[in-house]
Amino acid sequence: MDQRQLEWKAELAELLLHAAREFGESLEPERVYERFHELLAEAVPHDGLMVSSYDERDDLIRAEYAWNEGAVLDTSKLPPITLNREGGGMQSRVIVSGEPLLFNDVAERVTKPGSVYYNVDREGSVRKLPDSGPSGTSAAMMVPVKHEGRVVGVVQVMSDEGRYATDHLEIFEGLVAQMGAAVRNARLQQDRRRLEAAEAAARAVAAERAQAARVVDAVGDGIFLLDQDGFVRLWNRAAELVTGLRRALVQNRRLADVMPEWQELADRIPVSEGGGIARSVTLPFHSEETDRWLSFAAVGIADGVIYACRDVTAEHRLEEEKSDLIATISHELRTPMAAVFGAAKTLLRDDVDFSPERRQQLLEMIATQATRLSQITDEVLLTSRLDRGDLGVVAEPVDVADVVAETVNAFREQLDDSTSIEVEIPDDVGAACGDRDRIQQVLVNLLDNAVKYGDSPVKVHAHGTDGVIRIFVADNGRGIALAEQPRIFEKFYRADPHLARSPGGTGLGLYISRELARRMGGTLDLTSEPGAGATFVVELRQA
Repeated sequence: MDQRQLEWKAELAELLLHAAREFGESLEPERVYERFHELLAEAVPHDGLMVSSYDERDDLIRAEYAWNEGAVLDTSKLPPITLNREGGGMQSRVIVSGEPLLFNDVAERVTKPGSVYYNVDREGSVRKLPDSGPSGTSAAMMVPVKHEGRVVGVVQVMSDEGRYATDHLEIFEGLVAQMGAAVRNARLQQDRRRLEAAEAAARAVAAERAQAARVVDAVGDGIFLLDQDGFVRLWNRAAELVTGLRRALVQNRRLADVMPEWQELADRIPVSEGGGIARSVTLPFHSEETDRWLSFAAVGIADGVIYACRDVTAEHRLEEEKSDLIATISHELRTPMAAVFGAAKTLLRDDVDFSPERRQQLLEMIATQATRLSQITDEVLLTSRLDRGDLGVVAEPVDVADVVAETVNAFREQLDDSTSIEVEIPDDVGAACGDRDRIQQVLVNLLDNAVKYGDSPVKVHAHGTDGVIRIFVADNGRGIALAEQPRIFEKFYRADPHLARSPGGTGLGLYISRELARRMGGTLDLTSEPGAGATFVVELRQA
């Protein structure tokens, strides 16, 4: 190798080293192409440059960077070219052979039959040669871009007037190799950044979904999502509590298979579509544990239907109690008020001369009915205080035998001769811890209930064991049906009025009695068999 060749090799090595440093500073493929073009222009004169990629999966050659006569072309407007495996066309020949080409007779070559060539002008217009006219290019070099032994692209440089030598080809090959490696590295960096961005986005979505799931689980209302086929895709904690169905039981299963009555409920729940406001509906819900009233609202989405539900049993019962209060008070007040009004109007008549006995009878009627009005008012007011929790009770020793005897004796004054009360209280029964007035009030309510619904005699007895004293009030009536027993202590609940031997009450007596017993630290329970009477048991702590 002579001195000139050594100098040339040194210059080429220095050029390629400089190119490697320049390409290494660029992490965007577009910037690598631009810098490649700048370096190439300093070493190889040209009028056109085309960098193309080749994908063996579809056999298409696509332009990645194009420059012609001082203008960078928009490669998105350049159509892909199908590889000609027969070798027709300069790009196809380089890709198929994997070898570089140098032509200084382009104008003559494009006129040979069996070959297909294209020319791109500075506006990006593609024309087929030689059909559209002679080629404006005189010389061209084409170099394959390789990766791991496979051709993945081709770079061509063209001159309209000059000629290329082997030195030009050697420089061109070196720069193309450096450029190919830099583009691969830049694309790897791009892929890494895209992957990192995708992972970050996925983590953000996962975090957002996790947060949404936590929020949905923290919501007090039951939330569940059914897909188009009725399968449960979401079931939050509140839905478990409201329905009594665990998430593990219903998740990814058809809700109708787990909850047999669901289809009937779903048919009655309006589903809001198109962003409309959801309309709620309150429906009865039956479960193995209890019966409830649930408020449902539903919104249709692309994935199915989102349902929201909440337990409104307390609100529903409150509304029922309001209705019962109005109906009960209206009914119970009507009779005594009519009696008072009628008796008063009669006494005010000036066309009738009443005897003293008749006048006394009418006045006693007014007094009796006024007392009844006062009792109704007292019961309603006491119930209100119990509900608010502002009724105080005294905790003191109360002689059970004494309070029972006093209460029964006072109650007997209101009874006719056909009704009797039998009392069996041991002298040593002892004292109970409670409020004497409230114990008397409970006993009066129980005695009144026994007289109304039971047969004579009414029996009262008591005994103390294990630190508690139990007072029993029993009748010999028809008893209380099993279906009615769970509700007997509810507000405004009254047994069949046809079984009563005296006018019906407000339905508050047993509710008041149980609440008073509870506030004294005790209980009030019922045992009854149909046809065998009913026994109410007051249990208080022994003093």
